[in-house]
Amino acid sequence: MNVKATSTNLISFTRQGAKLPMTSVIPRLASWGWKALDLNFCEMMNPHHNVDEAYIRKLEDLKDEHGLDYVQSHAPYFPSYLCHQGTKKEEMDRLIASAISYSVRLGVKAITVHPIDGTVDDNIRYMEALTPLVKGTGSKIAIENMERKEEVSTSSDLNAILDELDPDCFGICLDTGHAHMRGLDVASEIRAYGPRLIATHIADNNGIEDQHLLPFFGSIRWEDVMQAFHEVAYPGAICYECMFFTQHLPEDLKEDAVKLSLAVMDKLVSLP
Repeated sequence: MNVKATSTNLISFTRQGAKLPMTSVIPRLASWGWKALDLNFCEMMNPHHNVDEAYIRKLEDLKDEHGLDYVQSHAPYFPSYLCHQGTKKEEMDRLIASAISYSVRLGVKAITVHPIDGTVDDNIRYMEALTPLVKGTGSKIAIENMERKEEVSTSSDLNAILDELDPDCFGICLDTGHAHMRGLDVASEIRAYGPRLIATHIADNNGIEDQHLLPFFGSIRWEDVMQAFHEVAYPGAICYECMFFTQHLPEDLKEDAVKLSLAVMDKLVSLP
């Protein structure tokens, strides 16, 4: 059976618009039943973030204290990457590299990185530059499918990039919500990725907006999706990225929502 996991962002968004740090939400997720997590280093995009050496030591302590497995992570991403230059671009590169290095240190096997907003060739060059950060570590970079036609969004695009990269260092992260928004058949995309698929962002939507809902709350055909995972013998985690599902809930209902997320996950992985 695949590992059942969730991004730490499942309960990180508040009604007031704040985004709680991983160190705040991980104890709650663990106490309410989640033991396998995707570390959402996207919080490093916040100019006031405090992800530093002490923060990483705290994540290590939480892992040991609660018996957690950090199965995936998500590096920061920056729209219009190729439009930036100079100090701004250097800072973006530093944050992404730091998140990858932190993930390796924490034992994360699949580190999700967004493709840049360029061509397949642009992305091959960009990803090649990241190779030394994971080579020989046992961790891999999982390149995520995006949702717009002008982005790297299809199995054809991603497979073309992977054809030119070190297979020991790179794989693919399937975002089910992105594929659905793109108008693709999610199950067919899974089959096209085959053994290159090493990570997932499991989320549902209405096919129009990136709503990040729990499965069965949108219009994705989950029976087909799970069948495709079985067919390709996907070995990684079935991992939620459903942060907007709980965003507007009062805090005293978050535990109930997390328990619902566990029940929905159990149903999802039980599908034939």
